[in-house]
Amino acid sequence: MPKRGIAILFCAALLGMAAGPAGAQVNNKLQQEHFGMIVPGDYQAGDNLHFSLTSYQVERFENEFLMRIAGQPEVYVLYADYASLGGRVLKFDSGAIAIQVAGWGNMTIYTDDKPDGLPAVRMGDAQPPSLAQISLSQIQSAANDETEHLSYSRGVRVSFSADWNALGGDAGQRALAFDALENAARAVDRFAANAAAKAVFQQRVNAISMQANDKPTIKIVGKTLIVTYNPHQSYAGRASSRAISYAMGKMFGVPMPN
Repeated sequence: MPKRGIAILFCAALLGMAAGPAGAQVNNKLQQEHFGMIVPGDYQAGDNLHFSLTSYQVERFENEFLMRIAGQPEVYVLYADYASLGGRVLKFDSGAIAIQVAGWGNMTIYTDDKPDGLPAVRMGDAQPPSLAQISLSQIQSAANDETEHLSYSRGVRVSFSADWNALGGDAGQRALAFDALENAARAVDRFAANAAAKAVFQQRVNAISMQANDKPTIKIVGKTLIVTYNPHQSYAGRASSRAISYAMGKMFGVPMPN
């Protein structure tokens, strides 16, 4: 997961760290004038790409945003950082740049299909996404569906499991576990699109276990890939499909794009 706060402290030092209320006002004004502003909203990039960008309204996540591309189910947590020439960047939890905002405000989004970037134009306000509220039987069905989908689409046979007893009595944890499971399945699909990665995965993994923990991680035990999530941190408590795929690449020695 990205390290947050270092760049902000560095910028404070760079601006002189003037003492007292007057100095603080000067620093705030300089920051507002010097750095590109990230404006949440609905955006259009090119002719067909639409996405929403909203502030992550969760305590302790002041410099995080949520992005969802229209027509795609995944919600990404993006981490803001400073860039050259007064710009800002928003990064995926894998470390790759998702959005760049120039110092004068122009925004560019980077996707797998458009790695060189597309200029984006704000079209209006956006509503933040929310985790789906589902039943225990629905998440169990989703686990079976993902097994069948990966077998059909990638020729990979892997089962998904979780602590169904714990999830049965906790709707909040169940919602995040479902989201984390879907991201894990998308990560396998992304990983197995690479022939070398698919071969390694088939040799090393035959099951994926979703487990609650204090932070999102992956590890391999036998032939089970354990994917963890923090049920108390909403979207930031689970890794994106990009981050899981990238981490599997490091784990199995098959370089993957982040």
